[in-house]
Amino acid sequence: MSLGTRGSAPGRQRRLLRAFVQRDFRIEKSYRFAFVAQFGGALTTLLSAGFLSRLVPGGQASLVRYGGDYFTFVLIGSATLGYFTVALGGFSDSLAQEQQYGTLEALLASPNDPRVLLLYGAAWPLVFSTVQLALYLVAGGLLFHAKISSTHLLLAGAMVLLTVIAFSAVGLAAAALLILTKRTGPLVGLIGSAFALLGGVLYPISVLPRPLQLLAEALPMSHGLDGVRRALVAHPDLGAIRLDAAILVAFSVVLVPVALQTFSWAVDRARRQGSLSHY
Repeated sequence: MSLGTRGSAPGRQRRLLRAFVQRDFRIEKSYRFAFVAQFGGALTTLLSAGFLSRLVPGGQASLVRYGGDYFTFVLIGSATLGYFTVALGGFSDSLAQEQQYGTLEALLASPNDPRVLLLYGAAWPLVFSTVQLALYLVAGGLLFHAKISSTHLLLAGAMVLLTVIAFSAVGLAAAALLILTKRTGPLVGLIGSAFALLGGVLYPISVLPRPLQLLAEALPMSHGLDGVRRALVAHPDLGAIRLDAAILVAFSVVLVPVALQTFSWAVDRARRQGSLSHY
């Protein structure tokens, strides 16, 4: 089964993607307070990081490779965390929403590849995270003078994209588990907390005990954040960034196809059991 809309032209896929984004945007907009509150939560996180950075002296050895400024380090980690959160939980959240609306069985019974429907269901959260990321970086520069070089923004964006693709393998596996068990929230939350602890969001992984460092280095998130941070300094270490990119590509090539196939298997199994409509 090819990864696409069965028997469809590219134009139909574009319309399908647009339909998903427009639908989810309208749903989000209908809950205006929650919609605005998401930006308020991001501002609170930004202010907390800015005030916390005043307690951390500049020039820490572990921060030198990232420009030496702790606020900038935390700003980039916190800003990109939204992408990784979508990659981890966006797919299963989208399916859970379809469950709640009672539309999951009808959606997966449509003449579309269920893997494409799964990916398109996470499109709006990625669009929202992009807007939030841009606002986050601009606000960080204006309020706390974050030291971000714009010379290699495209390179940083490419590293974010590679990380999201590699990290999404876990999210795709969570979506497959949701189809089979109907519940994944606590497990996804636990995995997300572990990745935030080991991924280097608030501190370099070099400050962790050696066993945890080895575990962190086995996660795509740590390599993604390392590459993004290195790309946003004035004189990036391109060799180190290439190494991070190669590791992320290896993660993606190996894990994402397996996760997609696992999701297809889960959907087929649920169809045979007649449990797609169960909630």
